[in-house]
Amino acid sequence: MQQELQSLNPTNTTHQAQHPRVVDGAPLVGNLFEFAKDPLAFMRKAVSYGEPLVDFTVVGERIALLTSAEMTHQILVKHSSEFRKAERDVGVMAHVLGQGLVTNNDYASHKKQRKLAQPGFHFRRIQGYAQTMIDYTQRYCEDWESASVRDVNEDMFKLTLYIVSKTLFNNDMDSMGKVSDEIGEHIHQLQHIMNKGFQSMFVLPSWMPMPGQKKLRKTKNRLSEIMQSMIDSRRKENGEFELGDDLLSMLLEAEYEDGTKMPEPLLLEELITLLSAGHETTSNSMTWTLYLLASHPEIQTKLQAEVDAVLGKEKLDFTQLDQLSYCEQVIKEAMRVYPAVWTLNTRRANKDIEINGYLFEKDKHVFVSPYANHYNPEYFPNPQVFDPERFTKENEAKLPRYAYMPFGGGNRVCIGNSFAMMENKIILAMLIQSFSFSVCDATKLELQPHVTLSNKDGMQLSVERR
Repeated sequence: MQQELQSLNPTNTTHQAQHPRVVDGAPLVGNLFEFAKDPLAFMRKAVSYGEPLVDFTVVGERIALLTSAEMTHQILVKHSSEFRKAERDVGVMAHVLGQGLVTNNDYASHKKQRKLAQPGFHFRRIQGYAQTMIDYTQRYCEDWESASVRDVNEDMFKLTLYIVSKTLFNNDMDSMGKVSDEIGEHIHQLQHIMNKGFQSMFVLPSWMPMPGQKKLRKTKNRLSEIMQSMIDSRRKENGEFELGDDLLSMLLEAEYEDGTKMPEPLLLEELITLLSAGHETTSNSMTWTLYLLASHPEIQTKLQAEVDAVLGKEKLDFTQLDQLSYCEQVIKEAMRVYPAVWTLNTRRANKDIEINGYLFEKDKHVFVSPYANHYNPEYFPNPQVFDPERFTKENEAKLPRYAYMPFGGGNRVCIGNSFAMMENKIILAMLIQSFSFSVCDATKLELQPHVTLSNKDGMQLSVERR
C-alpha cells in the first residue's frame, strides 16, 4: 500500500518550528509491520525523502529517524547530554550484558567507567596486539584446501574469537580451541535472546519469569563461569593477580581517581561485553568484505596487486600496514555498504529541545542509524554500488562528519574502533595474499538486521589458493 506523508503539528513552542515529514502507517500499529518486515528498506525509503529527519510511529509512539550527518552530529555530540539511551533498549541489553559500558545510561558514571577502560585501547597498546593478529591469521588458514567451498562467516567468527581471547585474556589458540565452540554458541544464544527482546513489545525485569529467561540465565551463567575461571587463573596465593600485556591485566590494574579498582562483578560484565562485541562486529565486517570482493572480481584483483606489491611472498609486518591504502579503502567501503552496527540504540530527549529548527519533545524517541546515513545519496552517490574509491584520502576528506559512522559516534563511539580497524586490515591483507574468493552456487545473500547486520545461515564462498 502506498504510504502517504503528513505534517506534525509542533507543541510547546514559542514560534513555528519546522515540521518533520511523517510516514502514515496502519491504524493502531503505525509503521510497526513495515519496519519489522525490512528495516533496511524502510530506512532507505526515509532517506529518499531528502529531509534531515523523518517521523514514523510504532504502536502510537512517535519516533524520529535521523537521515542526515548534521542532525546525527547534533544528537550524538553537540547535545549528547540532552539525550539518553532509551530505557527499553538499555533494559534489553542489561538482561544480557549487565551494567557495563554499553548499558550504563548515566552520563557522569559512563564517562568515569570509560575513562578507566580507555587506556587499554590506546594506540601503543593495540599496536602490540598486531603480531598476535598476524600469527593467528596465518595459523588459522594455513590448512585451508584449495578450490573448496567454505563458510567464511564461521571462519571469521572463530578467528576473531581466538584473537580477542588472546588479547583480552592471554589465552592461546590451542587452549581456546577446547572451549571456542562452546563460547561461540553461548554468544550466539545471547545475541538471539537480545534480538528477541528488541522485537518484543515489552521488556520485563530480569527477575520476572518469561519465555527464554531460564535459557538466558543458564547461558549467561555458563559464559560467566568460563570468564571467571580465566580471572581466577591469574590469582596468586597471596590474592594478588599475575599481570601481563593483555586487556584483562590492564582492567585489573586500573584505578578510579579515588584509588579504588573496578569491582569484580562489574569487571566480569565488562569482559562479557568486550568478548561479545569485540569479535561479533569484526567477524561480520570481514564476512561482508569477503563477500563483496567475491562479487566484484575486478576490485579483488586490484587489491591483490597492492598486497603483492607490498608483501610479495613474505609474511606481513606491522610496519607495512600504512602502505596498504587500497586495502583500507576496501574495508571502509564494505563497512559503509554493510555496517555490522547498522543501528545505534534509540535515544530519548531529556527535555523539550529544538535543534536546527525541529522540536524534540521531552521523552521523544530518536532512532540513530549508521545505515541510513551510509545510504544518503547526498554523501554517497549511487549508494548501493560498492566503490572503494569513495575512501581515497581526498574523497574521504570531503565527507561531512557523521556521514560515515560504522563505529557510532560521540561519547559512546566504539571504544575498540582502532583495534577493529587494525584487525580487519591485517586479516584481509593476509587472506588476499594467499587466496582468491568467488561466489558459487552455495552463496546466498539474505540480510539479517538483528543486533548486528549478518547474513542468514552464514556465507558460503568458493576459496582458491593463489
